[in-house]
Amino acid sequence: MTFYRNILVFLPNWVGDVVMATPMLRALRGHFADGRITYIGRPVAVETVRGTPWADDLIVERSRAGLFRTVNMLRTLRRGRYDLAVLLPNSFRSAMFARLGGADDVIGYARDGRSVFLTIKLSPARGPDGRFTPAPMIDYYNAIATRLGCDDPGWSMQLHVSDADESAADALLAETRADRSTGPLVMLNPGASFGPSKLWPAERFAAVADALIAARGARVIINAAPAEHAVARAVADTVKHPPLLNFAGRPNSLGMLKALLGRCQLLVTNDTGARHIAAARGCGLVTIFGSTDPAWARIDYPHERTLRQTIPCGPCQQKTCTQPAGPDFHRCMTSISPEAVLTECQAVLDMPSLPRGGQP
Repeated sequence: MTFYRNILVFLPNWVGDVVMATPMLRALRGHFADGRITYIGRPVAVETVRGTPWADDLIVERSRAGLFRTVNMLRTLRRGRYDLAVLLPNSFRSAMFARLGGADDVIGYARDGRSVFLTIKLSPARGPDGRFTPAPMIDYYNAIATRLGCDDPGWSMQLHVSDADESAADALLAETRADRSTGPLVMLNPGASFGPSKLWPAERFAAVADALIAARGARVIINAAPAEHAVARAVADTVKHPPLLNFAGRPNSLGMLKALLGRCQLLVTNDTGARHIAAARGCGLVTIFGSTDPAWARIDYPHERTLRQTIPCGPCQQKTCTQPAGPDFHRCMTSISPEAVLTECQAVLDMPSLPRGGQP
């Protein structure tokens, strides 16, 4: 097996996928301990892994870059003189950039018309109909690592947090003057960048929050990315008890989210990147699935409970519900009651081995 000394890793585009790639990234660092490893990815992907000891350098790639930025990026890659490019996204663009950027070898899955750029090819699993077979993304990424000679990376996801973000999270919680003895720290994540089909109704998040406050004295945080302020406000406007923190009205960052989830006992979330961050940070977890197939995002996290309603049209993998207005519209989500979610929340909080925050 070739020993590579200068490796470029193209990170996945979605936060959850980046987190599911961390077992592979950790294994790559261990196998090529004497090599130099650089990650390249969109801003959100790079921020997800910022603070990791597994990369020697990080390159931020702006999406939808014009010709000038594209040429400059290719020049940057050529100056790097990489002897291996590892493609975690399945895009044609990443393979083209790796080859035009001068990498000697390029490893990735042979799909989406990009085989011509690959020197080491993996074949994705397909069913008898030729369609891709749903499979856990962790396994999908791990296969790349083992092809390069790494030991089995396993399934333990891990994220690192900078000292600055840890301190900022402590300072933010101190501002609230919340007594830690009053109850568990619970985060609600009612948004989803994928699209509205993933959104469990805001008023139901609010109902679960109120029930946890009444039953457990929970201290509730409402998380929100910049594009998710509206749904966070909808939850905050509906709850009977004011949340401890509401990120609809204040700055937020992935670093802050990672730090806070390391301090929370529970996250209640749609199928989004926050779910994977919580698992990587040792936080109890209740996930509500709608339009997406859980097989792709399987993580086998022992402190997670999931809810999903089996319906004839699902999982559709669509960003918006395709059913007409009426009882079947968005039924994958509306058929999941607050009472059902609350039951799972109570079960997670009652787990005797539930982590109490901090990195795994």
